[in-house]
Amino acid sequence: MLAGVATLFIAGYAQAQTAQSALMAPNTSANAATKAFSNGTLAGGTNVSKVNVHTLLYPGNTTKVLVHYLPWFDGGNDTGVNVNYSNGNTTYVKAFFADLVSRGVDGVMVDWQGQTDISDQDWLISQPIIHNYTTLSGNKLSFAIMLDANLLNNYSGTNQNKVMAALSYINSHYLSDASYLTYNGKPVVGDFGLTAAGGVNWTAIQNAYPNIQFVHLDNATSPDGFGIAKSAGSFLWVNPTSTDVTPPDLSTMDDFYTRSNLHPTQITMGAAYKGFNGALAPWDGPTFVDQQCGETWLNSFTKINQYFNSAKQLPFLQLVTWDDYYEGTPLETGIDNCLGVTTSVSSRTIKVSFTHADTVDHLELWSYSNSAWVQASYPATTTTIPVTKAGTYYVKVVGKPFVKNALSSAIVVN
Repeated sequence: MLAGVATLFIAGYAQAQTAQSALMAPNTSANAATKAFSNGTLAGGTNVSKVNVHTLLYPGNTTKVLVHYLPWFDGGNDTGVNVNYSNGNTTYVKAFFADLVSRGVDGVMVDWQGQTDISDQDWLISQPIIHNYTTLSGNKLSFAIMLDANLLNNYSGTNQNKVMAALSYINSHYLSDASYLTYNGKPVVGDFGLTAAGGVNWTAIQNAYPNIQFVHLDNATSPDGFGIAKSAGSFLWVNPTSTDVTPPDLSTMDDFYTRSNLHPTQITMGAAYKGFNGALAPWDGPTFVDQQCGETWLNSFTKINQYFNSAKQLPFLQLVTWDDYYEGTPLETGIDNCLGVTTSVSSRTIKVSFTHADTVDHLELWSYSNSAWVQASYPATTTTIPVTKAGTYYVKVVGKPFVKNALSSAIVVN
């Protein structure tokens, strides 16, 4: 008898329902009709691992994991890229929040580009809905505003006046929200490129808004994000290069985390990403971070775990990004681990092998019996699975968090 057997009843599924549609149905907030993009982005119909993302971090972590979210898609009119949904559609918004929760995510960093921008219009729709969602750890799903330098194009006057006007708006509309992200009781606001744009006096801004914790983009300018006047902390970002190098250079991570140790009283917001490809972003040109079939994603966490532990916690981790389909960073549709599955049968033992084993979390053996799919789980190191009766079986290879899943062909045991 199979150990740990669980039965999954899929309502309305007839016995003739194929294993592919039953076990590998699209399970993300993306539109299943959206096809893969040439920049390494998977199709919207991908079946993605829902293993808790915190399992990739060091044991005992209390890190809040946030997705960088760009609410700028309008349902099909976006130049060059069509994701077949609108960030302002409540059906999508609910699917988005539910997807985040299912993957163990704690909150959202909203890329905000001014009160007249679509990013604000869409987030005003999303804001009341987020209150209905609780994370797997039992806390409120939270959000914070990331002030994107593009907001400077949406206001008049000096850059200083533009930033002050933006802060006045978010202060009255967002910062007192019960779901707003705080650190030591104060709201966290990100600076994505405002410092690099110039003409911004952070001392004056902090004096005007003493309760805000400003966290700055690290590679925006010199001094670094920790060294900007009145800085409450800094966040890391993906650092693409003009050539597609394998493996990609992740030394900027080491540099950032090493410098963060010099600023123990400030906020460190780490980064994890699958890769970068600017092929569909005309403003980027040819810029790359190779995905390496999921290795870049996993190495992002390896770097974090080299510098932080349960005694020295990383406060925040930003996943870069949830939905920048232009730059090839979206995690919404999952991460391609290029995995192939091979199975064979000897007597009543199923033999399993697969490529890119380090991207796999566990295996599941599935069979269809008495109008229900029956499943048993096995460690990722499993190479043989004994079965007790004849039938048709499938091995589902479940990826590590955010990695796409794979399904074997039918395995007939006589």
